[in-house]
Amino acid sequence: MNINLLKSFIAIAETQSLSRAAERLFVTQPALSQQIKQLETHFSVQLIERTNRGIVLTEAGRILFDYANRIVSTYEDLEKNMDDFRASISGNLTVGASSIVGGYAVPCSIFIFKEKYPETNIKLKVGNRRQILEELRNGAVDVAIIEGEKPDGNLISSEIASDEMVVIAPNRRPWQGRTSLSPEEFMSQPIIMREEGSGTRQMIEKCLKQAGIDKSRLHIVMELSSADSIKAAVEAGHGISIMPGLAIRKELYNKTLAALKIEGVPLIQKIHVAYKREKVQSSVAKAFIKFMHTPNRGFC
Repeated sequence: MNINLLKSFIAIAETQSLSRAAERLFVTQPALSQQIKQLETHFSVQLIERTNRGIVLTEAGRILFDYANRIVSTYEDLEKNMDDFRASISGNLTVGASSIVGGYAVPCSIFIFKEKYPETNIKLKVGNRRQILEELRNGAVDVAIIEGEKPDGNLISSEIASDEMVVIAPNRRPWQGRTSLSPEEFMSQPIIMREEGSGTRQMIEKCLKQAGIDKSRLHIVMELSSADSIKAAVEAGHGISIMPGLAIRKELYNKTLAALKIEGVPLIQKIHVAYKREKVQSSVAKAFIKFMHTPNRGFC
């Protein structure tokens, strides 16, 4: 039930007038009448009576008035305690993110986190997987969001999401309208690949190896460190590539790229949050890590 319905009912009971209650709540009388009807429908009882002296409560209305006051009071206490808790989450946090999630997902997560905890100051650093993990280990970032395999060493990490990768090609002949290609056709094409050290490249090579495709057989014509550069090169017809779905939503919507699957080759990109135990002592770091494990993290 919407707490505002109870607040409206309390206002009517205290003022004994729809017009005065509407003025107090800054709503129209018809809107207030509709709210009372919703309450009466919900409880299947009549709550108020209109008389020459104004609005009076029925016996059921008096029972609801008593409970409504307690519920609203408890709810307002809860709101205050939550506000106090949010205010207690404050401070600075440096988040490192590998290229794809850093460019296409984590910024939205930080925005939502900042709305929830406005006293925090979050700095985002974006690089490839190898760079971000190195900065995490040397203390340049507090928490890392990375693509690829679960990081090893003395880092604590857990998988928070996964993303399907697809082959991208220019959305024109011979690719337009197609949804898949064979492994043999894929290997025969000029391929534009991410650079060594990229989490996306790591997962691509792993998935291809599991499907029995040796990376030495790939016809790699170019290596680029930028997802946008790869997409531009593919759109220009210089080759095909493999990209995570997070990075190509706009191009698929605008129909500048075609997305295809390699037959019999699942391409799944895993996304992890990682940190050093000794670096996660602050309330803001703990809150951010917990937030990134929830569905409300709001990847763009």
